[in-house]
Amino acid sequence: MKKKLLSVCFALALMIGLLPSQAFAIDADDPQLESFLESIDWELQDYEDYLADFDLGLDDFDDPAYLGTPLTEEGLEEIYDTYDLTYDELNDLLYEEEGLLEEDEEFPDSIWYMFIEDIEFSLDLIMNDPLTALDEDLSEENLEAVAEEYDFGSIEELEELFNLYEDSINNYTTLFEIENATEIYVAMEDGSGLDDEMWEENDDVSEDDDLWEDNTDLSLDMLDTSILSDEPIFDIYAMITVMFLEATLDFK
Repeated sequence: MKKKLLSVCFALALMIGLLPSQAFAIDADDPQLESFLESIDWELQDYEDYLADFDLGLDDFDDPAYLGTPLTEEGLEEIYDTYDLTYDELNDLLYEEEGLLEEDEEFPDSIWYMFIEDIEFSLDLIMNDPLTALDEDLSEENLEAVAEEYDFGSIEELEELFNLYEDSINNYTTLFEIENATEIYVAMEDGSGLDDEMWEENDDVSEDDDLWEDNTDLSLDMLDTSILSDEPIFDIYAMITVMFLEATLDFK
């Protein structure tokens, strides 16, 4: 009995949890919305007109917390000053690093960068990414830093390590590449690199993958999507409805 009741409750919870967000859309009279608009010094109609430029409206948001500060010349100027960028540099950076812009698309026209907060979030990710910091041209200063990090007395000693493996630091162009190569060579010198036993373990994993490929037909019956429609949300509701009806009938 308890299991049947739980089944009904679970089906109900799924149905409620997947209700369209429009059912909980922001009300134009929401005090939080009014407070938000005051904080950015915008009128409601102006804000709605701004969202309309991106084919959106307040009913596309279910919480004022998801709204953001619209892009304005004044706000962008602060971005340029804070991150020492020009308009073109910012556009190129967002295109190359984040990959959310289409070719020849500019960020003010993208739905991904509707708000100042979106741009700040992306820039913070880019600027604080350790790989981005490493992806810079080599200089004597950062070569010395690598040598010191791995307990070499000088760049010459670091070069000697590379020479042991018929390599040279001159074969690399970025700090990221030098860091990777140094780590590998130091590990090999310490005897902590991959040994034959580890390679054999990797071969065993590959063999297991082959076994999995040989048995993929076991799950084919579970992947029959011929009865599904072109609207995933309708398919989900249909399946949950069936679950709910079955659970209810079983409960009775």
